[in-house]
Amino acid sequence: MSKKNREVKTSNFLLAIFNKIKRGESPAFISKELGISKQKLYYYTSTLKKKGFIGKHKNGNWFAQVKSFSLGTKKKTNLHALQIYIKILSGKIDDKDWEIKERLRNWTPKYKKLDVLGGLTIKNNNNKSISIFAHTRDLNNLKEIDVLSYNIVNLAYGLFRESYNVILDIYSAEVKTLHIATEDKDSDEMIKKGERFELDLNKRAEKIFPKDKIPAKAWIDGSPYKFTAETNDKEWKRAYLKMPFNMEEIKEMTYYISKNYASHVKIVEQLSKLLEEPKIKKHIKKKTFDLKQTTL
Repeated sequence: MSKKNREVKTSNFLLAIFNKIKRGESPAFISKELGISKQKLYYYTSTLKKKGFIGKHKNGNWFAQVKSFSLGTKKKTNLHALQIYIKILSGKIDDKDWEIKERLRNWTPKYKKLDVLGGLTIKNNNNKSISIFAHTRDLNNLKEIDVLSYNIVNLAYGLFRESYNVILDIYSAEVKTLHIATEDKDSDEMIKKGERFELDLNKRAEKIFPKDKIPAKAWIDGSPYKFTAETNDKEWKRAYLKMPFNMEEIKEMTYYISKNYASHVKIVEQLSKLLEEPKIKKHIKKKTFDLKQTTL
């Protein structure tokens, strides 16, 4: 067995044992159900204990110390694109030293790079507005996007006022482009090079600024990762990142239902038989009649 396969098998056992401990199952029951020796079970529980996922009662039974856990397989999430648009209230940008990347029919956009806030590129839209592009970067959580966006607007306001004598209308700030990408290595083989699948979410993307009005979309393509689940909607991305935990909860619920279904059916059958007893039926009929009379 390869090292990778051994790691997968170990991860599966750790997850299975953790879930059983979480359900309150005893070590003896877990060992029997999974078909592993007590020594092997001890190895797995020791690993879970060292990682802080489980603890042990005085009676020898284990208990879960966390709601769920990860074995270091957290998906990478990347801010693939962020563009913020801000109108200019007054002043003219002195952009003589700014870079020309393109020439349009009626005007020539100019660009300036800044080595702040992880890297920014500013575009002068003919002195009517500016567009600010955040350079791509990895994210630890989605809140970083909001923090970065407001920091960009605050930085731009101060920079243009002090350096260019230009006043920006920060209340007009609007996110024009937002691409949040997540890597999914397990799905690498599901997409061919150059393929793209897009889903219209039929709503507006979750706002960062009050003026935002981006139609929410999600798509799968090969950039920046081989298999990338990407969106412009933080709400969708939040749900995507929580999906493994939600599936785990569904599995827990399914297990509970299947485990207790037989006893529920038995109770219902017993109750049904009881209700068919002549004395019970007569009693119910009398009570129903009395209730009707009282109502009248």
